Amino acid sequence: MITDISYSADGTLAVLTLAQAKKQLRIESDFTDEDDLIQDYIDAAVELAEQFIGGHILPKIMSIKADAFEDPLVFEAFPLKEVTSVNYFPADGSAVAAMPTTDYVLTKESEKVFRIRFKKTLPETAVQFDAVTYVIKVGFAAIPKGIIQAVKLMISDMYERREDRAETVATVAQSLLRAYKKY
Repeated sequence: MITDISYSADGTLAVLTLAQAKKQLRIESDFTDEDDLIQDYIDAAVELAEQFIGGHILPKIMSIKADAFEDPLVFEAFPLKEVTSVNYFPADGSAVAAMPTTDYVLTKESEKVFRIRFKKTLPETAVQFDAVTYVIKVGFAAIPKGIIQAVKLMISDMYERREDRAETVATVAQSLLRAYKKY
């Protein structure tokens, strides 16, 4: 059974730098009074965009921990780059072991759903909540221009209208992101 799923940053790729955001907002680069606020808008816009498309824009490392092997392991990830490793604690108490990549195969069930199937008999694992860890890279290798433009539009809106308001039915930003949305 899966016991934990966590994400960590994988690299320094950014959807939009602070300098690019300031250019979008027509703010002089040497004006730094609102840099923290603008960075918060960038982070919030990227988070909103990820929620809308139902996936990860920035490269991340997804760690799935389980108390034992599942065959097959079915999980959601979009966009998926690769499974980098499958590690486990053997039942004999020895150090963490890595399963050879030739012992499993990744198959795609849909745009967001994948399966890791094992080709051989699975080894016995230690009895612990993190007996098996699947390490998977997700996110775009290069951020698509449509997503960048959508984030620019969202930060512009946040910067210009700093109050809460009713959400509109559809925005240009959502229209740009719709091409990357996976159901």
